[in-house]
Amino acid sequence: MRGPPFRNGGPRKASKHHTFAAPRSSIIHNRLRLFRRAGELLLVRLRFPLLVLGVAALIANWPWVRNHWDRWTKPNSGLDAARSLDTEYWCPMCPGVLSDWPAKCPVCHMDLVRRAKGEAVPLPDGVVSRMQFTPYRVQLAGIRTAPVEFRPLNWEASCAARLKQTGSDSLEVEIDVPEAGLPAVRTGLLAEVESDAFPGQSFRTRVRDISPHVDRETQTFGVRLEVEDPRRELKPGLFVTVRLRVPIARLESSLRRLREQWRDRTAADLAVHPRSAFVGPAGLDSLVQSACELAYHDAGQTLAIPSGSVIDTGDRKVVFIERMAGTFDGIEVTLGRRCGDYYPVVRGLAPGDRLVTAGAFLLDAETRLNPSLAASYFGAAARPSHPAPTRPAPAASEDEKLIARQKFCPVTDEPLGSMGAPVKLIVDGRPLFICCKGCENAVRSNPKKYLAKIPLPPAP
Repeated sequence: MRGPPFRNGGPRKASKHHTFAAPRSSIIHNRLRLFRRAGELLLVRLRFPLLVLGVAALIANWPWVRNHWDRWTKPNSGLDAARSLDTEYWCPMCPGVLSDWPAKCPVCHMDLVRRAKGEAVPLPDGVVSRMQFTPYRVQLAGIRTAPVEFRPLNWEASCAARLKQTGSDSLEVEIDVPEAGLPAVRTGLLAEVESDAFPGQSFRTRVRDISPHVDRETQTFGVRLEVEDPRRELKPGLFVTVRLRVPIARLESSLRRLREQWRDRTAADLAVHPRSAFVGPAGLDSLVQSACELAYHDAGQTLAIPSGSVIDTGDRKVVFIERMAGTFDGIEVTLGRRCGDYYPVVRGLAPGDRLVTAGAFLLDAETRLNPSLAASYFGAAARPSHPAPTRPAPAASEDEKLIARQKFCPVTDEPLGSMGAPVKLIVDGRPLFICCKGCENAVRSNPKKYLAKIPLPPAP
């Protein structure tokens, strides 16, 4: 027996056309989960192309990224941190290092100094010109460099004469030697005698007497040599050629010059590194360098450069040195008498300097034809062949006396004035001079260290 149907909330029979619908939130959740899985699958498949595109975009916009990164990370410090189209930062020690922002030199780690673009920079002493070329121009001009090295150079002279007989068994020969051989020819010097009568054979001879006078007309002096002929092959009256050969390193002038250079270097080293601020014995560097030069001297070798690298203007000789990549300095040098294809170096170069061996004449011509390449440096113009008469110099000021007594920059150990006018600082009440503004921060950060390198003023 059936009961009555439920009216309020009671169970009802399901209609034939009625279905139960899923909740709307469940449908949205399922769709989101489907989209997420599709996105993960797409990301897995496209991760490598996206990475390549990101790297390419970073490379293409690297200048913009770098500028904004520097602007966010570097603190603002007034004018020094502000970038201007009219200013740049450069290194006085490495002139080829330039930057648009304050930084440190990657070569010598000095603080870069701010300057106006196009501002003239003084050249160091001895440098007559300075040029900077791109690698393409260096390759296009065929410029090649090589280190300055020691080489076995000899002074040579060939003189013709006839044999004379002195006594019964001895032969001698008298020759006229050019006056340039005065420093080389000494009593007891060994030489060689050659004759067309004995091709390929030489006889030893020794200098016995040297004339004390030089002939004014021929500019020669007489030398008498004793010929050694144990087999008695030579005959009086035979025409012979005497060949004199003396190593340049054996000359007394070369040894004297080495001693003077060692003395000057040691004095400068002692002045720059007083005992109170120098770890180890003072003058050690100069002693080691002089010992190396003396060792080469004893081996008969001399510091020399190829003749093709020398620019002879008539009143001076100039060579080009590559201080850093693409930067070439014209250096005035003092050279000895040419020996074959080389010149002995008297002053101006040091072992290891990168000398321009090919392209020196092109550099010199470029300097003369295109002065704008070196116009940003004081002293780059050619010096007059006839300098104006000098006037008596005024009395030295107090600062000039202090600079003369200090001599070197306590930070870089470079001579004062080598990078322009010295900069004066007052540190703990004492005057101190540095080579450039880039050294000021180092002095301010550790004043005691650098004051210890400055000689005390003389007692009144």
